Amino acid sequence: MNGIMVPIAFLAMLGVSSVGQRNSAERTVREDAPKPPSEMDMYEAVLRYQAKIWEFAADSYCVEVNGKDPGSELLERLRALAIKPASACRNQITDRARMQVVDRETGRPSVIFRLGEIRWLNHSEAEVDGGYLCGSQCLAVGAYHVSWDGRRWVITDFQVRIET
Repeated sequence: MNGIMVPIAFLAMLGVSSVGQRNSAERTVREDAPKPPSEMDMYEAVLRYQAKIWEFAADSYCVEVNGKDPGSELLERLRALAIKPASACRNQITDRARMQVVDRETGRPSVIFRLGEIRWLNHSEAEVDGGYLCGSQCLAVGAYHVSWDGRRWVITDFQVRIET
């Protein structure tokens, strides 16, 4: 009986050891994958990118999500960047043929960042429809490519679309 127990005990130890290795490997993969992102995570990444690109080119920034002012959660996340709802900006006619976006409060130049649909390409990449408007000769519409870099969501590309 003793001779049978030793091989059984040895096989049992191997089984426990391989389960531990499998759990460790699964844990590593899970830690490397991004947390399930929310729409807010995607929109925040795009807005931080846009604000950085436009730094010093405008006095303020306003945002519109799916044609409306964003909720307070998104604005709170971006409070340090002084991003306002789109309704805080207006279009001002500068002469008979030109328009510029201005901050309603200050009357100074502003930019409206527009965000729309999110399309998931895989678990760590998405495209976010969006663009910007700062005047009649200053606008773009396209798709922002958003990727997980291992720590946070980052913009890797903005592809402008020509709409006719």
